[in-house]
This record gives sequence, C-alpha cells and structure tokens, in this order.
Amino acid sequence: MSPRVMKPSDGVAWVTGGSSGIGEALSQQLARQGWTVIISARSKDKLDAIASAYTGKGRLVAHAVDLTDPEAVEASVKDIEAAHGPIALAVLNAGIYVSINAENPSYEAYAKTFDVNLKGTAACLCALTPRMSERRSGQIAIVSSATAFGGMPTASAYGASKAALVNMAACLRLELHRYGVLCQVITPGFVETPAQDDNAFPKPFMISAQTAARRIASGLRSRRFEITFPRRFTWALKAIYALPYSWSIGLVRRQTGWNKPV
Repeated sequence: MSPRVMKPSDGVAWVTGGSSGIGEALSQQLARQGWTVIISARSKDKLDAIASAYTGKGRLVAHAVDLTDPEAVEASVKDIEAAHGPIALAVLNAGIYVSINAENPSYEAYAKTFDVNLKGTAACLCALTPRMSERRSGQIAIVSSATAFGGMPTASAYGASKAALVNMAACLRLELHRYGVLCQVITPGFVETPAQDDNAFPKPFMISAQTAARRIASGLRSRRFEITFPRRFTWALKAIYALPYSWSIGLVRRQTGWNKPV
C-alpha cells in the first residue's frame, strides 16, 4: 500500500512543541488550511493562550503533555483520538538546544538534550505508529535540523540528537511504507527562535518562524522524504559536508570563527 499525503478530512493534526517558534507558527498555518490542530507542550497556560487567541480558519486545541514521560504521551494520544478523531498528521517538532562547551562540558546538558529531542520523539512514535499501521494510513514528520549534516561548534549534543532523528526517520520511511504510513524529515537552516539566542557563531540566511512554517506546510503536501530550507543554505551545507572530513571540518572551523586562538 503506497502512503499518501493526509488531508483534514482524514483526521486531526498533532504538533508537538507548539507553544512557541516553529511549532506555534506551523500549528496556525495548518489550521488556516482547514485542520483541527492539537498543540502540545509542557506549558498548559501558553497553549491555552495560543489556542484561545486564534481566530482563523480551522481550530487549535491545547493539550499539555511532558514528552519525556512515555506513559503520559501514550495516554495523551489515546485521549486526543477519543475526543477529536484519529491523528492523521503528526509533526514531531518538540526540541531544545543546550550549548555545550567542549572545554568544560556538562553531562546534564547532554542528558537533557537527548531526553527531549530523542527520547521524547521516540515516546511519540511508540504511541503513534501502531495506531497508524493498523489503520493503514497516516503521516509523520520529524523535525530535525541542518546541524544533522555535520559538526557545528557548541552543538555536540544538539547536532548528535538531530542527526539521530534523520536516521530514525529514514528507518521509519523504509519500514512503514508497506503499512501506508508516510514518514518525512524536516531539516531547517537557521530559524529566528529563542533557541538561537545561545548560538555564538554566524547564522547566515536566517528566516522567521512564519516563513519556516509556510515551507514546512508546503512540504507536508508532498510525498518527498526531506523537507529542507532555505535551500541556498542547506544544499550548500550538504555540499560542504560531502567533502572529506579533513576539508569540511577545517572549512566549518574557519567559517564559524573557531579557527582563532583562545
């Protein structure tokens, strides 16, 4: 069974990390396309404020959950589907960026990053894929990052988690195809969100969260595996990381200013 792109008539959309940044903007973009969008994050107050303030087409529904609690995630998916119908489209966007200084790293920072970015995503998948496989339909998009392509300064935790998400999405794309479930990965470049405040290196071609949301929404209407943007940046970055490591690492070090002595 060949997977197909989901439509609002197929069920509801679920967006994690929906209380700010890309998640908030994308939730509103999908709602304007006619979706009932369930927005999730830990902060119930923020979600309620976003949902109540939205007045456009479609609908936003707040549903707070801590994605690092797999039992709570399972219960949330069950409750969402009981109240609103099947989750046809899931955008697993929740993630954090914690800067790591290699000369004085924090184990807690690594653990927190992996707990949210990797284990939180895995908890969502464990709740979603059995249901979608049984229904023989569904669409899952995992939000990774262009940092997944190769090493970046201060991103040894974040980049590692995002690279793992690309691999995870590729595995799901292979396995779930025969169950009619479409799996995609999203690899944005720099997006203007609070997560970028801790990044000390240059951020070329940075775009707004609203622009990112429009690019993602457009990509979700296709069957292509990777939704990447802005292409003039992400494709150039892919080309750099396709070089031998001895070249690409040196080039990134110079471009980010990490070739200068301390």
